[in-house]
Amino acid sequence: IIESSGLFTKHKIEYTQYNPYTSTGRPSNRYNGINYAALNKDDGSRNRFLSRFDSGVLVEFDFDAYHLRLIANLIEYEFPEKSVHDHLGKMYFDTEEVDAKMYKQSKELTFQQMYGGINRKYLKHEYFNKAQQFINTLWSEFNTQGYVKTVIARRKLLKSNYKNMTPQKLFNYYIQAFETEYNFTMLSRLFKLLEDKKSKIILYVYDSILIDFAVEDGKETLQSIKAIVSSDFPIKIKRGYTYSSLKDL
Repeated sequence: IIESSGLFTKHKIEYTQYNPYTSTGRPSNRYNGINYAALNKDDGSRNRFLSRFDSGVLVEFDFDAYHLRLIANLIEYEFPEKSVHDHLGKMYFDTEEVDAKMYKQSKELTFQQMYGGINRKYLKHEYFNKAQQFINTLWSEFNTQGYVKTVIARRKLLKSNYKNMTPQKLFNYYIQAFETEYNFTMLSRLFKLLEDKKSKIILYVYDSILIDFAVEDGKETLQSIKAIVSSDFPIKIKRGYTYSSLKDL
């Protein structure tokens, strides 16, 4: 459905192409040499995309620290609704006030822990301690059973399908599969909501959804979309007349 909607420009509609057959099940989106899942925010790549409706606007729903919150869901750790990176920054730098420099470093440090392996010195923090325990359990099940099942679809990630697997890589694949399955469940609810509306979902990019919103669909439709997308995790909403001019709503 997203592919058939396309991204509108002044000259034509560009149709994206999703490929769900990846090692993790996290779909890629590349067509005609363009990676629509990674359009650069700063080089003008997004300038040409705008609403197809005379009174339309592009609205982006963006999950806050999505992978970190998905992991928190699995390990039963509760983050505050406000910034995850601020929360973890207080732990990294042993402070109650996180400035801009610390905030940036906090994001970098967390990225290293989640995708490169958790440093032992951070295991004193409950979030990382529980995450490491989860990684260990997942790895043990993978080797004992020969597979682990994904969270929602219960799809098997078979050991025989992967070469040179490591505990951290398995964990990353598992979280990406969780992200994809959660998003697909949410998208199916959005498709149903919008099936008799003009507004269209035009791009799904892992931790965000871009909608070409027809104003005549009404504020209530926008509120219903928000209720579905933010039912489990905090989101940020942006709007703009082009994909490159989105501002906080």
